Amino acid sequence: MKKSFSAVALFAIFAGFLNAESKITKFEIQGLKRTKEFAVQRDLKKFIGKEASAETLHSIENSLQADNLFTNISIECEPITENESRVKISLEEKMSILPLPIVAVNDGVFSAGAFLIDSNAMGLKDFFMLGGIFSRDNISGMAFFSRPPKGSSLGFSIYTGISKSDTELVTTKDDSVYDFGSLSFRGSLGVSKKFFDCFSAELSTGFGIIKVDGSDEIKGEIESEKVWESSAAINFKSADWNGVFMSEKFAAVKAFVDVTPCRDVFNGFELKIKIQQPILDKLRIVQSASCFYEFDAPIVFYTGGRSASVSLFPTEFSSDSMAGLSLGLEYAAIKTKIGLFSVYAVYQTARAKDFDRTWVFNQGAGGGMKMYLSKVAFPACSVEVIYNITEKEFRTGFSIGMSM
Repeated sequence: MKKSFSAVALFAIFAGFLNAESKITKFEIQGLKRTKEFAVQRDLKKFIGKEASAETLHSIENSLQADNLFTNISIECEPITENESRVKISLEEKMSILPLPIVAVNDGVFSAGAFLIDSNAMGLKDFFMLGGIFSRDNISGMAFFSRPPKGSSLGFSIYTGISKSDTELVTTKDDSVYDFGSLSFRGSLGVSKKFFDCFSAELSTGFGIIKVDGSDEIKGEIESEKVWESSAAINFKSADWNGVFMSEKFAAVKAFVDVTPCRDVFNGFELKIKIQQPILDKLRIVQSASCFYEFDAPIVFYTGGRSASVSLFPTEFSSDSMAGLSLGLEYAAIKTKIGLFSVYAVYQTARAKDFDRTWVFNQGAGGGMKMYLSKVAFPACSVEVIYNITEKEFRTGFSIGMSM
């Protein structure tokens, strides 16, 4: 029995070697224009030595699609020897650098602006953005540069922004509580490190100043603030392309500590989760959740209601503590050479601490439309209508050029 078993085992092992996939040893890429080839080869290096299976080829396409820089991707595997294969990739580059006009309307509040955006800066897959936005009560400008971590190399980001605004803060029931003008400036520097294919960590530090001018006291006076900001974050991100949608799974945990010149300290944390899961070729589940909590934060550093992944609260509402959940379905209604038009329906729920320090629960449902252009590496248009069941009122949003 032992000899018979050994013979069968040896035969099975030998047969496995005969049927084993050859290893990927080389990539050939056609269609690159602005992107440096070594930048693409660098990101595909992790597939060298892997079996040239259909699963691996799909993972290669996922990696290229996740960059959001390429379209019409075609991948073929060609044997070099019995044990070695080359992967031939043909693709087209999307427009990654262009002036991008922005028009948005949220709950009747109109805003517009323009940005120069390059999602493939210097052909190295870096990101650069420079521009500004204005509305009835606000004018702001910003500049941002980011180089994501690659392999063993650190990534980094630089941000600076300035704004002048007349701010009215309201409760969840849209009652005015604070009205003040301000001039603010923020600057930050961050470094990031990729530990595994899907995991990364980031440390950042920066300085912020908000000078309050012309505060109209309703519930109390708003004070100017200066603060040094430090934060640490851990991120998880994976993506899968099914030929229609690029669906993502994303999670991030962030903790921060802020110190004022008077050595007052306030800190907090933030959690974000996003899950997009296809259930049919043209239909996918879209889920997002987030929560944040700031301990003893000054009112000028409160965060807007849309940061809770929902559109339930008034545009002018802000809080230091909030959690929200959005559950929905998105359907690819029309796909053309120009791009993809989708429609979606969502249920949203949220809990926030109002200005009287009580917790408020809201829920609602609604839907909208999105347009993704195939030749441009940016979202193009979105329309959303949400009915707040708790407050019995509608919340609307519309944007062209970039999601606001």
